[in-house]
Amino acid sequence: MKFNTSRAIGLALTSGVALAGCSSLPFLGKPDPRWADYKSWTKITEGEPSTGNSQALGGVHMGIEGYRDVYVNEIGLEMLTGDGPYDFPEGTVVVKEQFANKADWETGKRAAHTISLKVADNPGTSAADWNWAAGYTGKVKAHIADPNCVACHTAAVALNKSDYVFSVPAYLEAN
Repeated sequence: MKFNTSRAIGLALTSGVALAGCSSLPFLGKPDPRWADYKSWTKITEGEPSTGNSQALGGVHMGIEGYRDVYVNEIGLEMLTGDGPYDFPEGTVVVKEQFANKADWETGKRAAHTISLKVADNPGTSAADWNWAAGYTGKVKAHIADPNCVACHTAAVALNKSDYVFSVPAYLEAN
């Protein structure tokens, strides 16, 4: 029997597309232990999945149509009480689940993840105090390395008296 290269490539591509569409597939790789159990943390967007005014997001974090759930670990939770300023302590981890639309959020279709980690306590606020990872199994990168992230999250400092985090009570209540 003669091998048909075109047919084999077509079958491989079709299989890959079918697998990519399955939301129940396990994540590839292992998550960082600092956020592996984030679903047991406090969901700070409980009852309000869309995190504030998404008009400024464009296509970032699933954009205007996207739904976002945000979780914080115990280290950062204490900072979310009161009226601010919200200066998160070193060790704070914030996990943002991002869904393409309301239907995906309601059905729990596997979300994209952005993770922020507070890695230093310095006087004042600095983007260099935060690192991030793209994806549940993503590798940690320096926040300052992405000027788009820094530019947008700098607005959180001015708007919310917040340490580069939008999902604080003052912002969620106002938006």
